[in-house]
Amino acid sequence: MATQAERTTATRQALIDAATQLLIEQGYAAFGEARVCELAGISRGSLRHQFPEGRYDLLPAMVASLLEREVAQLAALGPLSASVRMHLMLHMLVQRRQRHTSLAILEVWMASRGDERLAQAVGPLLATVPERLFGQDPNGPPQPELLALRLFLHGATLHSFAADYNRDELADAVQWLLAQLTPPPELKVVLARIGHAGTTQRTT
Repeated sequence: MATQAERTTATRQALIDAATQLLIEQGYAAFGEARVCELAGISRGSLRHQFPEGRYDLLPAMVASLLEREVAQLAALGPLSASVRMHLMLHMLVQRRQRHTSLAILEVWMASRGDERLAQAVGPLLATVPERLFGQDPNGPPQPELLALRLFLHGATLHSFAADYNRDELADAVQWLLAQLTPPPELKVVLARIGHAGTTQRTT
């Protein structure tokens, strides 16, 4: 039988997963506590017990959870330079067959521009993204190429909502961009490691 702590963790995660799904599929304009509870199969009272301030507690928890997951996946690959991270994310963009969880973070980021309370709640978390996720030195010199690739990644993620979005055409566009770039020398080793890990998981 699950302990109270385990049930609490499961409830929080179910709500976070439901919030993520709702933001990815319908955007922030459709976000609401009732819809989150419906998707999670959890009562409104349970949501408020876990997140007393509603979305202002739930959304920061969601952003933190998604960032932790992404950071952990990158950390499992060993030390990676900012350049390798950017190129790796572009390669992963080619492989995606559905909208990525980063879209949920972008939805919250854009919503926070018009909601000061939300901005105060998620701002400190979002401020860590360049360093924690993209590996950029906050005190280092400007790197135009890395910023350009970040902008491309953001745009490619948001493009999944465009009227003319086509999964295969996006993959072709990313592959075209990769062909124009000079990959960091260590990228091939990292991609081979990921491919090996994926093969191992499929055969076990």
